[in-house]
Amino acid sequence: MSFREKSIWISLISTLLIFGDYFLNILFLGGVSEEIAQSAALGLFLRALVLIIIIEIVFQGMLAISNRKEAELGANERDKLFEYKANSLGYIILVIGVFVTLGRVVFLELNPEFFTQSNTFNIPLLTAHILLFSFIFSEVVRFSAQLYYYRSGH
Repeated sequence: MSFREKSIWISLISTLLIFGDYFLNILFLGGVSEEIAQSAALGLFLRALVLIIIIEIVFQGMLAISNRKEAELGANERDKLFEYKANSLGYIILVIGVFVTLGRVVFLELNPEFFTQSNTFNIPLLTAHILLFSFIFSEVVRFSAQLYYYRSGH
């Protein structure tokens, strides 16, 4: 397995674990009061942000130290092609998430009573979480696509 592949695996696994935990905890905040849920959501977000930064720095650093020569080489044409193709897929997911979020905002502007009548998605800062989920999901798709291209050689 190449240095780049190992680096992508680190990013994919850390993203899935940290933000998977984050979004599961956010779903459980739907039943508590809005004030408590918002402060808990902020705390969960800050924890996830700090964790992802620390874990990426530590593990990517350890990988770079243990594979010093490969780390210094940089990306070759194959690496760049795989990255480009995976970025395209991740971008599509991100754009879909942005349009879903915009659709939700417009829908709620046109139907403000819908939110007060429906307790289905009583999640704090839901619009921000839809955007964040779109971003994280696009990153997971991007990492997964890169790994697929490395494994299949496409």
